[in-house]
Amino acid sequence: MWKNFKRIGLVMFLALLVVGLAGCGGKTESKEKKTLTVGFWKGDSTTEDAARKKAFSKFTDKTGIAIKEKVYNDYDTQLMTDFVGGTAPDVFYVDASSIPTFYEQGALEPLDKYIDKQKDYDAADFYEPIYKAFKGEDGATYGVPKDYSTLGFYYNEDLLAKAGMSSTDIPKDYSELEGFLTKLKEKLPDVQPMVFSALLARQVYIAESTGGKIVDKEGHANLNDKKVVEALQILVDLYKKGLIRTADDLGDGWAGDTFGRGGAVISDEGTWMISHLTNNFKDLKWGVTELPTVNGKKGNMAYTVSYSMNSGSKNKDDAWKLINFLTHDAMADYASEASVLPTRKSVADKINVASDEHLSPFAAAADYATPWQDGPYLSLISSRYDNMITSALKGEMPLEKAMKEASDSANQDIENQMK
Repeated sequence: MWKNFKRIGLVMFLALLVVGLAGCGGKTESKEKKTLTVGFWKGDSTTEDAARKKAFSKFTDKTGIAIKEKVYNDYDTQLMTDFVGGTAPDVFYVDASSIPTFYEQGALEPLDKYIDKQKDYDAADFYEPIYKAFKGEDGATYGVPKDYSTLGFYYNEDLLAKAGMSSTDIPKDYSELEGFLTKLKEKLPDVQPMVFSALLARQVYIAESTGGKIVDKEGHANLNDKKVVEALQILVDLYKKGLIRTADDLGDGWAGDTFGRGGAVISDEGTWMISHLTNNFKDLKWGVTELPTVNGKKGNMAYTVSYSMNSGSKNKDDAWKLINFLTHDAMADYASEASVLPTRKSVADKINVASDEHLSPFAAAADYATPWQDGPYLSLISSRYDNMITSALKGEMPLEKAMKEASDSANQDIENQMK
């Protein structure tokens, strides 16, 4: 715009003034708006996306720090590529199962020094199993959990009534499950008694219910441990009798569709199925109850995601401000608006989770559920299990042999990666 001035002397004066101000250093720079980049995967619902954006906006209003969103499709792969390239976000989602991998790569900033300075933090306010899922081998905290899910027994009210039963007839222990499902099959021969997912991520609490461990102390697969095989046998027995089937067996993409269309009376799924049923099967009458105990002991799975900090971030203090804000100040609104379970007990009380007929059974398991996290090779071990368990279920090979092949295959790959 300077060309509009006709008096050259004034132009020179103003030009010198600009140079002089620039030489004063940080005063002009301090007025520049700070920005944090946050990485995440696309939400399971539009309500979740909207709730996250609202939380980001409130943080900006409070601090003046802008948020730049970075959405990934192939999350872990793309995020790790960004770490290699030096373009990873300041703050990002980490699934609990991925903590060991990112920890070994040195990608995560330990958060304990920030937590210690945060007077209102209160680590004891988090559900213990969920909070501990983000600890590294060194005992440091590498993420703060933002929300979680456990598993529950979904039940179709109309189908139970048609079979002359109600939710009170659902077994309290797995030892009673066969009798219950058998009765359903007799009363409703055209309906599958139960649809389930044949995935290790869903069945660790069963596999370890007799004292076995799916991963040994060295991080190797231990699926063929006699105690693990013994515990899993109940699934094989139920499957052989036609009492449980996978969604794929029934011609569906996932259990939510099988259950939603009335193709199964029972489904063991997480909170993610609530929005699916609510949005796509509005006339369905359904409820949820806690999972039955296994061998008389409570068991469940916990799936949780953290906000974690990039160890290479140049904005660590501001990154912590965001993490603390999202997992403290904004948690109640986010949980309510996104229909997810808050990881803080005080927030669960504030938004009355215990009185929610659909969420309360999942929240009841938060204090005893097994987090889906067990070393850097868990995803590899899981994939081998998922491949081989089907052969055992369908009677193509004994369960013990299937689990041995799964372990041997996984451990061979693990040894190759260790070299």
